[in-house]
Amino acid sequence: MATSTEVKRRYNEKTYSRWFVSLRNEVFEEIEKIREETGLSRAEFLKMLVREKYGVEFEK
Repeated sequence: MATSTEVKRRYNEKTYSRWFVSLRNEVFEEIEKIREETGLSRAEFLKMLVREKYGVEFEK
């Protein structure tokens, strides 16, 4: 029988994709400072930027 952790991991692997990026420390810190001021998660911050720049609407 699968543990709840295993079930969650399998669900997340099936449902989500990850995107990794490497930034210079000073760039990361500046972006992170702005993001923290918005109070948004990193994913929500990225979606906000894409929505504002390209007019893309994401499902809630």
